Amino acid sequence: MSEENKGTCNCPECEKRAREHRESEELNFAVLIALMPVLTLTLFNSVGLFH
Repeated sequence: MSEENKGTCNCPECEKRAREHRESEELNFAVLIALMPVLTLTLFNSVGLFH
């Protein structure tokens, strides 16, 4: 696919791939948000704020 046509294809395969990509990004973002408290506590623990 050439650069000027990139993102403008409306074939079923490209739409399916784009939908799967969005769903994957949403899942990855949800996991990241869910891990933030653990990462924050680990950081504070290593700095010595929770001793």
